[in-house]
Amino acid sequence: MRPSSDSCNAPLYTSCVMGEEIHAQLAALLSRRPIGRVHSIFENGINLAMGDALVFVGTTKNGRLPFGIHMGQESVRRLRFYVRRYDAVIAGTPDMIQFHHPAYPLMLDLSQAAPFHYGICADRYRTFRDIFNVNTFMKICLSWGVPTGLDVEWDRFLANDYMPDDPQYVTVQHTEQLLDALLSGEVRVIESHLRYFLGRGKGLTPSGDDFLVGLLAVHTMTQAFHPAFLTTLRHIVEREDITTDVSKAYLLHALHGRFSDKVTHVLNAMFTEDTSRFQAKLAQLLHTGHSSGIDTAFGIANAIMALRRYEHVRTSCDCIGGQRHFAASSRSNL
Repeated sequence: MRPSSDSCNAPLYTSCVMGEEIHAQLAALLSRRPIGRVHSIFENGINLAMGDALVFVGTTKNGRLPFGIHMGQESVRRLRFYVRRYDAVIAGTPDMIQFHHPAYPLMLDLSQAAPFHYGICADRYRTFRDIFNVNTFMKICLSWGVPTGLDVEWDRFLANDYMPDDPQYVTVQHTEQLLDALLSGEVRVIESHLRYFLGRGKGLTPSGDDFLVGLLAVHTMTQAFHPAFLTTLRHIVEREDITTDVSKAYLLHALHGRFSDKVTHVLNAMFTEDTSRFQAKLAQLLHTGHSSGIDTAFGIANAIMALRRYEHVRTSCDCIGGQRHFAASSRSNL
């Protein structure tokens, strides 16, 4: 039942914040896990731990999230003022979340929140030839000029310029060997390489995890990787404290094919010949977080290169930045 229109004025609540957008599947999750706590608080929002699930309440700075309730910066500022870590949280109805601060109880009203849902259009993919904008993708990442959070530089990576004595060489080797195992079905090899990336890096979402999200996005689009990729990754993430709670939430949603709108828009734009639209969507992803967007793009790039390598498709594309001719490359065969 929806609360009355003056529910925000009820004397029980010191303040009320209105949610503007909510992921279409969150209401069902909150009905199954109605009791939780404030997990973490930061500039752009807060995380709620609702049972074993995480819910983000905040701005769309990092995109519309598959576990997100979104609102403007001013509403987030008010929310942050009234809540504390570990405050009890109760989803009393599908349209209301109560924060039980002892002095300043707060209500989050979701009655007017617009539902959203973004999905990767996997039905458009048949072969690698269905994907446009591959060269544009690589050119933009190369020109971005910012290394990944794993300290891999795009120009050296695309030029296959890392030597065994370079610190980044181990990471580059793990990326190639993981993709080879995912495509060739070397099940025993997959787990060791997944463990190399899980939790690797700094921040709420370590760079290695963002890289894996990029791989999962391409798999959602193509279904090209061995099933052991999903089963092994899910087994590790669900049973081990190998990464942060926030990153775990991203990975678990990605395992079910759910991603932020920024990731989804890039993958879907790969199917169009509208280069300017694709460039805009990729730029939005690359701007995400400190390096999260770049690391996710690095995962997407590696997956795409591996697909081309295994499908043995050669093209006569131009050199990227004058450094690499994909048709002649031993790594990508682009």
